[in-house]
Amino acid sequence: MLNRFYKKVCRGAALAAALCSGVAHADVSISQGWLRAVPPVSPTMAGYLTVTNNGDAKVEITGARSEIAGHAMLHSMKTLDDGTRKMGHLHHVMLAPGESFSFSPGGDHLMLMKLQRVPQPGELVTVCLTQAEGEAICTGLPVLREAPSDS
Repeated sequence: MLNRFYKKVCRGAALAAALCSGVAHADVSISQGWLRAVPPVSPTMAGYLTVTNNGDAKVEITGARSEIAGHAMLHSMKTLDDGTRKMGHLHHVMLAPGESFSFSPGGDHLMLMKLQRVPQPGELVTVCLTQAEGEAICTGLPVLREAPSDS
């Protein structure tokens, strides 16, 4: 019985370490991820993270998904000539070996839409990035009211 307890503790510690330090899946890693907290009636929320290709071949990220959203997309943010900003579908992100791409506030980001429920600040939500080839890369992203500090 004690052996089972220790196995559960070790699994929990391993999961916590993976969530805190970023997630690596094959040759792709996700770090610095978070979701912006929204009001309880919001149908959408934005997500931010950095994805890095640690491998020797290029990687194509083609989309996203989450258990709390009916639909998830990669979104681009562009500033037009007149100074207005426009959001649009980002169809894919190509990462050369060693390259990183950041989805960040005010720029390209993940958009979770048709929320089935609105997660609360402090909650951990699973978000997966889909690839053109290979398995999805999934991680738990914390819901935060403000961007985490770099300190």
